[in-house]
Amino acid sequence: MDFFRSHLMQVVSIHRVMFEKLLFEENSDVSSDLAELFEDAGRTYLKIAERISDRCHSRESVQD
Repeated sequence: MDFFRSHLMQVVSIHRVMFEKLLFEENSDVSSDLAELFEDAGRTYLKIAERISDRCHSRESVQD
């Protein structure tokens, strides 16, 4: 589980830096790069949510 948690922290950190760069730098425009980042982040977080749900469901079935 530590590897999975480390992976999640890396993903969130990378996205945070990318969003900060595209949103908060002076003279930055809302561009197609920002749209692509939102798409990528959305897909990534949906996959992560599915993996977390799968892990939780498998743990619940083992406990039953």
